[in-house]
Amino acid sequence: MHLLADASMPLVAQLAKAFSDALHEQGISFTLSTFEGRQPTPEQLASADLLMIRSITKVDAELLQRAPRIKWIGTATIGTEHVDAVACRDADVTFVSTPGVNANAVGDYVASAVSNIALEQGALPNGEVAIIGAGHTGRAAGQRLRGLGLKVHFYDPPLLQHATSQGYDDIHNDWQRVLKSQVISCHVPLTKDGDYPTYHLFSDRSIAALVDDCILINASRGAVVAEQALRSAKHRKQRLQVVLDVWENEPQIAVELLPWLRYATAHIAGHSVAGKVGGTLRLFHELAGFLKQPQLTSVLPSLKHLMQPWPEAIRDYCWQANEQPTWQMLASWVRDIYDIRIDDKLLRQATPEPAAFDALRRTYSARAELSQGMVVGGRWLAQSEWQNRLQQLTFSHIQKQEQ
Repeated sequence: MHLLADASMPLVAQLAKAFSDALHEQGISFTLSTFEGRQPTPEQLASADLLMIRSITKVDAELLQRAPRIKWIGTATIGTEHVDAVACRDADVTFVSTPGVNANAVGDYVASAVSNIALEQGALPNGEVAIIGAGHTGRAAGQRLRGLGLKVHFYDPPLLQHATSQGYDDIHNDWQRVLKSQVISCHVPLTKDGDYPTYHLFSDRSIAALVDDCILINASRGAVVAEQALRSAKHRKQRLQVVLDVWENEPQIAVELLPWLRYATAHIAGHSVAGKVGGTLRLFHELAGFLKQPQLTSVLPSLKHLMQPWPEAIRDYCWQANEQPTWQMLASWVRDIYDIRIDDKLLRQATPEPAAFDALRRTYSARAELSQGMVVGGRWLAQSEWQNRLQQLTFSHIQKQEQ
């Protein structure tokens, strides 16, 4: 049994060895090889029984024809549009993804973008926040912005249409409410069919209708926001604050937009260490189920153990606050852990070639999550409102005992 995996997936060799050692005791051979870049070579595909990928690898009927032995494909991402599910089904190939695995990291990215803009402007956005997509990443982004003190609502017509239980009071299908919001953050898959396609969801018409100084964040898929519409907005000098982590023609970015964008990054919103390592680990758990070897999960280390080689990502951040914090303090704490400006600078300093974009992703530095933050404070921490807000920001807290 031969596993072919993206070489950029952290600890894939260590986890594959754990599988190999356990299966060897049963007389079953399990080997690993890795591929560099976006696509494996035909030679690599020809000998593979199993395939682990990330979002940059496209799986279609042509790839499957070159991989006649493959019976299982796993992507360490929530997105699935890079994989032709119909072609997999026709080829009798099982396909799995890892929804939610990097939701915390994406939520942190959105919180950092809004926190930095607010700190630079000297005020929080004064209107509503529209989160497009109320799935794992959308919820994570929304809860962090609520923790900062913003009013958040969720636009998700498909979920609203199929909701069968309570808990969807903040979800709506009012597109005009979205366009009137002061902050808009996209967290949807890329779809071209159905009742609610997301391809070019933000077209010329939608972009032109945005309110002045709207913060528009796209950390989902590049083609959700039409880059030509952004070029038109730039040309007419529309007052927008656009944050792009994803690009319509990745790995080629729209270089001419860079001076106009508020922040621009290299598709790294979900690239915390916990998100990336967690994706690899989740796929091995999925693979154990596919192989009908549930006992293999017992040989897999915990996520906390696997993250030990990255001390920067697991260090603790601690802040003292005798009085209840201002929004500036909360935003500063977010920035202490993850500062989007660093990734923005790296992309702007890189050469515009696709290889440079991929290199930024491949060599991305270890990044912690907001959950590493702890607030130590006074009696204000006894208030349920503040406990809830810190929980929304994923900060833990300790109340000091009065002397």
